[in-house]
Amino acid sequence: MPISRAIQEGSPGSLTGSAVVATHFGGAEALDVMKWPVRPPGPEEVRVRVEATAISFADLLMCQGLHPERRKPPFVPGWDVVGEVESVGVHVTDISSGDRVAGLSIVGGWAEHALIPRLRVVQVPAELDATSAVCLVMDYIVAYQMLTRSAPVSRGNTVLIQGAGGGVGTAAMQLGKTLDVRVLGTDREKKRAHIESEGGVLIDFEHEDVVERCRELTGGRGVDAAYDGIGATAWQSLKAVRHGGRLIWFGMVTMLSGSGRRDFRRGVTTALRVGPVLAHNLLPMGKRTSFYSIQQLAKKRPEWYQEDLTALLEMVAAGEISPRVAKVWALDEVPTAIAGMAKGAMPGKQVIGV
Repeated sequence: MPISRAIQEGSPGSLTGSAVVATHFGGAEALDVMKWPVRPPGPEEVRVRVEATAISFADLLMCQGLHPERRKPPFVPGWDVVGEVESVGVHVTDISSGDRVAGLSIVGGWAEHALIPRLRVVQVPAELDATSAVCLVMDYIVAYQMLTRSAPVSRGNTVLIQGAGGGVGTAAMQLGKTLDVRVLGTDREKKRAHIESEGGVLIDFEHEDVVERCRELTGGRGVDAAYDGIGATAWQSLKAVRHGGRLIWFGMVTMLSGSGRRDFRRGVTTALRVGPVLAHNLLPMGKRTSFYSIQQLAKKRPEWYQEDLTALLEMVAAGEISPRVAKVWALDEVPTAIAGMAKGAMPGKQVIGV
């Protein structure tokens, strides 16, 4: 649909507001800030006046057309939203206009108005800061569900997080402290201060052997679980896991990331690296692997998503965790933020204040 037509079209009850629109697949150059219509909520949806949304690597992949949740341009990216409910669908009876909510939109968050399925929404205490609350919707849920549902950890366990300096890694380190779990995190030396301030132990993957360092830090035993959002490091992660431990994949950054199109050579290289890990499940070697997808689990078990997001909001209110906000951007600054993300993530979560 041409952009001009998308802007002009509307239905009774629709609203128009500013939004960041992916006009075609690509990076920052594909994004434009413009007026964009939002229809009334469907029967099982809520429409929200956005207070805060956020930026993640998944958004960059969506903009490039490389994420499994691919949408046809033009569309508004944005996975996570906090805001005030403007209207609700006819089948929504437990949330009303004026309620403050947080939810997983998957698309549409980078706007003044957004639609979210009711089953992926929970109420947010009025006193909780929107920029903190929005960090929980995706990154903290990913970390929390991997640590407590996908590969549940026990007190005293040691786990490995590949790429610990980003949003999910930061969440995992904070949650590790509440669960009495030690987190070993791979990243570059420049992230040391950040990782150590969150209670993690840095493994500098550029200068240290990750597997050997994991064994040194666990008395030769290996980590109890590894969480890998990179993909090409999966075999390394599996080798770092102890006998009887588990590897959880929650992303395939090295396979999906590229210059706006699928990188065939990169994909083949990654497949050759991760193939043996998948085959490992067929062998009686005492280690298991599995995938985690926030959107798939939220669709399959929405009650878990609501329970877990509510639990995280309570943890913030109690001071048990404190989301690390890397920077707050305005809507019209999002293209600049995406250009910077393509070069390397900031420590913590990048938030958009609307």
